[in-house]
Amino acid sequence: MSSQFLFAYGTLKSDQPEHAQHCTPPISVTPAQAPGTLWRLREGYPILEIDPAATVLDASKDLAADWQNALELEQAGDAPNQAGKWIEGELFEYPLDNRVLHKMDTWENFIPGVKSPYQRRVIWVKDHTGADRIAWAYVCYSPPNWATMLQETSWKG
Repeated sequence: MSSQFLFAYGTLKSDQPEHAQHCTPPISVTPAQAPGTLWRLREGYPILEIDPAATVLDASKDLAADWQNALELEQAGDAPNQAGKWIEGELFEYPLDNRVLHKMDTWENFIPGVKSPYQRRVIWVKDHTGADRIAWAYVCYSPPNWATMLQETSWKG
């Protein structure tokens, strides 16, 4: 069975109350980091702003094809050299199945091709060993005007 990975940095992290309600139980959970800046939305939730260069691809309605394309790009070894802050989070391993991300997509109000604050993208992250790898993440390129920038590199909830 093939696996896919998701980088969680906010309410989906395993220590957050929303995790049990909105996440399918992962196969494994390990620490990871992603380059970017944390912002707090007026509702109190975090959103991760990333540089478009850290994005491998945007999610479409075909998760399996997206993940296969992303794996091919990962194997090419084209991870960008990211400067700046690294946001702490967790890397969840899931089976490659469209249904696994459905509850999380719903929680993040994400629908492929529809504009919303959170977009599911495959991004470059560093796993717990410091190796570059790819993972899905709910992120933005530009936070809403009313968001507040956070100085922290880890969201505590």
